[in-house]
Amino acid sequence: MKCLAMLLPISLLCFSSSFAAQDGPLDQAAYTRMARHIVRALKPQSGERVILRYDAETLPALEPVLRKALEEAGAVVETMSYGQAQNFAERLSRADIYIWLPAGPNAPTPPDQAGALVRWLDAGKGRQIHFHWGDGTRATDGLNGDHSEAYDRVYMRALDIDYAALDKQMDRAITKLRSGEVRVTTPAGTDISFRIGDRPFCKQNGDASKARMTTAKVRIDREIELPAGALRVAPVESSVNGRMVIPWARIGNVEVEGIRLEISKGVVTSATSATHGEALQRYMDSGPGLKLFRELAIGFNPRLVTPKGERWVAYYGYGAGAVRLGLGDNEELGGEARGLPIRWLFFQDATVRVENDVIVDKGRLVEGKR
Repeated sequence: MKCLAMLLPISLLCFSSSFAAQDGPLDQAAYTRMARHIVRALKPQSGERVILRYDAETLPALEPVLRKALEEAGAVVETMSYGQAQNFAERLSRADIYIWLPAGPNAPTPPDQAGALVRWLDAGKGRQIHFHWGDGTRATDGLNGDHSEAYDRVYMRALDIDYAALDKQMDRAITKLRSGEVRVTTPAGTDISFRIGDRPFCKQNGDASKARMTTAKVRIDREIELPAGALRVAPVESSVNGRMVIPWARIGNVEVEGIRLEISKGVVTSATSATHGEALQRYMDSGPGLKLFRELAIGFNPRLVTPKGERWVAYYGYGAGAVRLGLGDNEELGGEARGLPIRWLFFQDATVRVENDVIVDKGRLVEGKR
């Protein structure tokens, strides 16, 4: 699954977590804190119906603690293990909230259920919390890294942040990003520019309340992640020009170095690499999504940092100063690119600026003008 992950659409990919932490380093107090943060994010109203999905092999002790906390808040909770579920679409249609707890490789979400969830969200019938934990630990090439107890500690700390301050910081960044041409550069050679126009921003600010859903514009506004921290947007496709340089990426069974993607009006016009060029070309031809620029995501969570001695990107690049660019379908973001597969690419040393306004400086989240 590790090398096939990014061949799946995001709506399917996020529903599994091959590297989620088991019941080991976390104790009962940690599960209580996790449950408290989920309930805080959802702010369930009395009588709201919740479907709680869990994996008996992955953090199973979290499920009863969270179920109790939700019921104490007035919610009516239906617990389901992952996998097949009778009359799933019908049961989902009666729900107000859907919660994904961490799941391992033996706890799949069948395609019919994934499709039902997409339709449920698009119809504005509910909201959901993604709490993937170990699956968020990624390599810069977008595929899974090796989740460890060190990341458990980081992710726990990243739940305890000033959410109001996070939201305000995101709003300031949105104003800057809308003000002109956005340019993303890296020391390795990435240099790409685009405009946001009136495209909607998704603020992963940890607010999964019913009140927040009244302002939801796109699907992912209803898909709230914990830990929080990413600001996401699909730029106007025709405005995207330049190049992306990826120092290293796993492509099938090989590691390709020195990848250079030239992009014109949102379309990849050429793909070259220093090694394994044929493998790269086969991969780029494997689906139309790999020829389309997808999104910009900037991380804002100050506590989502790569632990000392580790190499992997913390929680999908939601940490302050992390930049994620992507290829593939961006319908869930409100964009016009259509086609699979989807591939994320992470840049830990990127600079993001709009004219003289710097938002990220070589991987460091900043404010003000330079």
